[in-house]
Amino acid sequence: MLGIHQRLAELYTLSCQRPLTSDEETEQRHCLQANAMYCWEMARLNNEAALAADTDDAQWQQEISAQMYEVRVTGRAGRRRN
Repeated sequence: MLGIHQRLAELYTLSCQRPLTSDEETEQRHCLQANAMYCWEMARLNNEAALAADTDDAQWQQEISAQMYEVRVTGRAGRRRN
């Protein structure tokens, strides 16, 4: 879980108790944007992993697994196969 996911949970909990402040609403939008990018990146990698499996490309699968780990830890992948 990334820090943005924890903060989204906090902001959601706060919004159930009281209206969010303007700064909190801005922060919530930023977290939602970062979460969307995270989800799209993971979806891309999952699709590539399926392609690698379908083509029996073990090296590509290992590269994708490393990228998926990096996304889970940092929120973004650093390297991509050409």
